[in-house]
Amino acid sequence: MTKQMEGFSILSMLIWGMILGGSGLYATAVWPIYSAYWKTQDTFDGVVKNLSKLSEQSIRERLPQLLRTQYLNPESLPKEFYEHLEVTSDGEGYVKISSSYHITAWFFGQPDINDPKSGEGIEIKSKWDDFRRQWKEDFEMKPYAESAHEAP
Repeated sequence: MTKQMEGFSILSMLIWGMILGGSGLYATAVWPIYSAYWKTQDTFDGVVKNLSKLSEQSIRERLPQLLRTQYLNPESLPKEFYEHLEVTSDGEGYVKISSSYHITAWFFGQPDINDPKSGEGIEIKSKWDDFRRQWKEDFEMKPYAESAHEAP
């Protein structure tokens, strides 16, 4: 009779380590982005549910405080969030609130480049920066909430 081997080999441990390490790296880069989005969406839903009688200006003024109640620092959201923030309210129960913004997750840190705004012709300072530039993921977030009551 032959005896079968038990346990993991070094190669299988390395493969599993790479899979789990890669999954952990991805999760640590992406989790804060989705967490902020979910908290923003919950805030928008709360505005529609509880503050539908307020004016647009009142909602805009209270939004930073409402975000803080979700344990989200309003300054942590990109400037683009506030530039695209749209609030519509008739003061009688109809509210629509939405925004859109872009976030990039850099898995190995943001590369050190000369001009971050130019898309083509970016001068990379090292091979490590080139590697970091390739390992990123872009997210387009669009939180939105609207009350069921139609505007008159």
